[in-house]
Amino acid sequence: MKLAKIAGVVLLAAVSSACPQLYLGNIKTTVGASDEIVSTPELKNMLQVIPKPKIVIRVTNPPNSVTEADRFNAYINEIEKVFVQKGYTVRDRALLENLMRSGNIDYKGIKDKIDTDLIIDILALNFENTTVSHTFFNKTTQKEEPFATALTYVECSVATLECRVTIVTQGQLGGVFTLRISPLDMSLPDFYVDGFRQNIAWVGQEAAGMFPVLRILITTEEEKRLLTQILAKRLIDFLSSQ
Repeated sequence: MKLAKIAGVVLLAAVSSACPQLYLGNIKTTVGASDEIVSTPELKNMLQVIPKPKIVIRVTNPPNSVTEADRFNAYINEIEKVFVQKGYTVRDRALLENLMRSGNIDYKGIKDKIDTDLIIDILALNFENTTVSHTFFNKTTQKEEPFATALTYVECSVATLECRVTIVTQGQLGGVFTLRISPLDMSLPDFYVDGFRQNIAWVGQEAAGMFPVLRILITTEEEKRLLTQILAKRLIDFLSSQ
């Protein structure tokens, strides 16, 4: 087995046998179609009266280590920044955390002291899930086609945001959302597929060999912040559509 890492893309497999015919293909994931949206009529009614409610972000399960907590806090800052850019009023989440620590605080007290309409609890934000495709769009035949066997596939990391929205004035759950996105939702890198549909390689990297498996990993902080911003925009799009 051979392992190569080129520009953040991991290629894992045995070197293929030579095959003169190459197909040009690409893959577009549809992980967004697997979003899980559960919302209440009360949230819809509130958003119709207040299209851009005042919000505060709460992190219910922050990482334990200082390093991970700082990194996670940077992602939450990105979510807050997107809301501000979209014209929302974002309240100080540290103030909410201090109120919650003080105890004996109800939603009326939160409304009085912070003047917020919605609390958005970030339940989880991770980049470790994956999606696997055993088919590709063949640009030569203009058809979606399968690879030769289950051993040939393209695997891509998925960013997932899970959050819960609470209507402060009513002290009521407004919705629970799980939103997903992969790097392949944003771009369609081309690759070559051999004539047997058993081995593949990114265009421009085929000279290094063709392999049964291509992996696209979310590795850099820049990628993670960008994907976090897109997930925040998706959440805003939903709130705006109510």
